[in-house]
Amino acid sequence: MNNLTTIDSTKGGNGDHWMRLVSFYAFAELMPELKFRICVPPFLQGLAEFIFGDRLIIVSNFQGKPDLTYTNLGIKDLIKPILSGYRFISPYQRAVIRDKKKKELKDAVNTVVFDVADYFGFVQVPDSKFITCYQGYLDLIGIKKLRPVSYERYVEQLLADYPLLVEKQKGDLPISPELTIPEDLGENILVYPTGTSRQFVPLWWAVKFMPDAYYAFFSRDPDLLEFKNAGLKVIPFYKEPGDIIKLAQLAHWTVSTDSFPSHLLQYATAKCTVVLTEVLKSRIVSPVFQGKVVDSLAPCHPCLHMARNLHPLCSAGYTECLNWKNPDYKNGIIDSLTVQSA
Repeated sequence: MNNLTTIDSTKGGNGDHWMRLVSFYAFAELMPELKFRICVPPFLQGLAEFIFGDRLIIVSNFQGKPDLTYTNLGIKDLIKPILSGYRFISPYQRAVIRDKKKKELKDAVNTVVFDVADYFGFVQVPDSKFITCYQGYLDLIGIKKLRPVSYERYVEQLLADYPLLVEKQKGDLPISPELTIPEDLGENILVYPTGTSRQFVPLWWAVKFMPDAYYAFFSRDPDLLEFKNAGLKVIPFYKEPGDIIKLAQLAHWTVSTDSFPSHLLQYATAKCTVVLTEVLKSRIVSPVFQGKVVDSLAPCHPCLHMARNLHPLCSAGYTECLNWKNPDYKNGIIDSLTVQSA
């Protein structure tokens, strides 16, 4: 298959993987002369095949040399693999620089170096004019053969695909056999409260403002026990990401921070509020999402993604996002539930 392009999409966050899959699915329809084989992390393979397998070839253990590999490394770390014949996609280099509060000379130098690497096809990067666009598009439009597709045409295809994706996920989703669904979930609010960086609901906030909700955590997340010991209702989900979708479909309404669950739910249900803490709304919320969005009100927004287990403080020096102490932010979340419950 001379028109087959193999993409190693195993690098990046889980939300990044999902936005890319949705976007490759759209591009596969927009450019049917191209075929895409997408290498994903093993935990995503079952769900990705279930939803996207009619247009994309999904693999998790590709042994050959991919045509393109996603990377967030600097050019210095890419020189050796480039000399070995690898080619890369670097969608974040410009976005990270754009989000930095203080620009440095090295940022300008890096931009020039990546421009040169893009010119020769070693590292393909998107045009800086797309930095505030939805990240699914940003992650793909750096690929040279996809650049003819405008953002407007891409969004049109997302709109066309949206009802199809939602309908697919009403089917026999792959879910974990251990998943236990509370009988009264349909009468309750479900919250996905945690992410790897600062996009998490503090325990004190949950107890004070949403004490009756169910809080869903990955079964191995240590925060699960903290919430449970505080008297909150918790639901563990397991290795199949379809668990996240299934629970939200059955809940009365779902709230998710801007972490991995929110990316799944944006294409699975309109009964959802996504609360933003970290990334620009235009970049992280799908232009076709039909649920509710509570945007960040923090003065330091947007902020750099910094894993909590490695960085106790965010780049502005706080242990938790300032949004959670903002009454307007709290009211936005509560009001989104009240409207839907009326």
